[in-house]
Formats: sequence, structure tokens, C-alpha cells
Amino acid sequence: MKAATFRGPSKPYLEIKDVPAPKPGSDEILVKVAATGICHSDIHLFKGDFGPVRQGFIPGHEVSGWVEELGPDVKNPWGLKKGDPVIVSWIVPDGICKYCASGKENYCPTAAGRMPGLVGLNGGHAEYITIPEIAVIPLEKGVDVYYAAPIACAYGTAYHALREAGVGPGTSLVIIGVGGVGLSAIQLASAMGAYPIIAVDIRDYALDKAKELGATHVINSTKEDPISRVRDILPDGADVVHEARPEPDLKLSMEVVARAGTIVVTGLGGPKSSFSVNVLPFVINGIRIMGSLGYRPRLDLPEIIRLVASGKVDIKKLVSHVYAPEQINEAYENLEKGLHARAIVKWS
Repeated sequence: MKAATFRGPSKPYLEIKDVPAPKPGSDEILVKVAATGICHSDIHLFKGDFGPVRQGFIPGHEVSGWVEELGPDVKNPWGLKKGDPVIVSWIVPDGICKYCASGKENYCPTAAGRMPGLVGLNGGHAEYITIPEIAVIPLEKGVDVYYAAPIACAYGTAYHALREAGVGPGTSLVIIGVGGVGLSAIQLASAMGAYPIIAVDIRDYALDKAKELGATHVINSTKEDPISRVRDILPDGADVVHEARPEPDLKLSMEVVARAGTIVVTGLGGPKSSFSVNVLPFVINGIRIMGSLGYRPRLDLPEIIRLVASGKVDIKKLVSHVYAPEQINEAYENLEKGLHARAIVKWS
């Protein structure tokens, strides 16, 4: 099969090669890949921020496709059959640990060691992928399988962060950094009834996209002071601030969050990334700062899929670029230049 395999930490990161097609293990499903997303977490991977990456590893953790074959011991609670459209979660929980049992399967210790396309397991930048069945989620009728790939990371990450932060009807929200996750958060927050939704970035293109996807206000922080601008709109500050930049920095967040408000962080940063806060306003204003990793695949992803199927979230609007497999290094070059809203690679 055709696959994009890792070359090393210098560009070009990947090379297209013919490699043996995988076969499903006893509890695995073989998926024929429709599309994969181009995500900034991959750049962290390529540069070694998550640890050494072996040559020949297949990245790609935002995957959609069709069921091709079921392993002999698959329990198949979804009733999947060959040809059914699905997405593949990059979080692969064991389903039995205390975290999974308490509805926190995104923090499952087993999942930490087997993240397809990131850690341990080959990912979806290929024509086929095998994956434990717990990570395969069916798509609803009418959801475009190609454009569904970002549900498996960008939308999932944004949705879980918003839910954890308590976003709902009337929640005032500031989103700092409107790449794939930030833009997904805007769409989802709009569907949840948040108002106002303020997007902050340094790229006019990204802010135009944010406005298209549901932001009520946009702020280019290189052209105007974001603190005074947010405070003009929300004198008391925002109920929730979503820090969605790849390299998070809480300085702006702490200036624009309301008393008793919440700052939720999804940007991973690098191995040496850190942030600090002034303790006095943090304590006396009762600010809650929380990290949010990914999503709960069996709970969050079906809810997002239903939002898409209902027409409340248009996933096609998020995707700005579509590439062929042979253009995958160009896709990552453009990602690093900040040219994408979200990009996908079509494999079938």
C-alpha cells in the first residue's frame, strides 16, 4: 500500500513509499483510509518533542475511512460491516481502568502508550490502518466521510475543552489562537449557544475564517490591543477563555478572563514550554485554570457526529485545503506558514 513514512526531523519530514498492507489483529479493525488531517501536533512529533520517532513510522492521527475487515475476536458493539464509514480516534483507551470507568478515558494510562500516528501505533497517512475496535466510531448517514477526518482531532479536542469549561447558552467566550482547534471551537461554541464569541489571532486570514464560522468579534493582536478591545466588549471579562495556540501563554488569558472564570488550555507546547501566573489575582478572583487533552472517544465523538448530522456544524467550512498524498510535505510546509484553517489529504 502507499504510505507517508517518517524520514527524520529535517525537512522534508516524510516520504511516500510502498509498504506492506497491515492485517487486523484479533480485536482490531482494518480501515480503508478516506482522508487524514494535517495537524500541528504532527510538527511536534517530527521535531522530537514527544520523544524519538523511528524511521518508517507512519504518522497521521486524524483519520476517516471505511471498514474493510473485522478481526476474529471483535465484539462489534456498533454493528459495523464492510464499507461502513467511520472515524478513527487517536485516543485508544482500554475501557476497563479507573479512568475509563469514571468517564475520563482520554486519561487512560494504556491510551498514553498507543496513540495511532503519534505514539506506538502507525497512523493513517496511508491507504489502510489497523486499530483496536474501541477506537473506531461510526459516522451518521449524510456526514461526508472525507471532511469528517478533523472530527477525530480538531473538533474532538475543541468539543471536550468547551464541555469541561462549562460552555453553554449565553457563555461569553474568548478563543486565543484560531488554527484548526480554535476554529472548530468557534463552530461548536456557536452551536452550543455561547455569546459573544471573540477570536484573537495575528493572521487576518484566520480571523476572516473565524468570522465565517461564527465568531461575533475578531481581534488582530498585532493591530490593536487585545486586552482593551476584549474589555470594551466584555467589561467584566469572559466567562471562559480557550487558549488554543500551539505554544500557550496565559498572560493575555489572565487579563481577559472574568472573576470566577475559567481558562482552558489545549495547546501542547514543547517539552520545555511553561507558563506562569501572578498568584494574587489568580486567587482573589477565583480563576480556574485547566488543561484538556483530546476527548473521550466513545462519548464525545458520537455527540459531535450528531451535531454534524443535524446540520448545526458544517465540517466542510473548516477545511481550506485538500492535498493528494504526493503533496503531503507541501501540506506541512503550508501548515508551518500558517496558511491553513484545516487541511486534509485524500487517500482514496
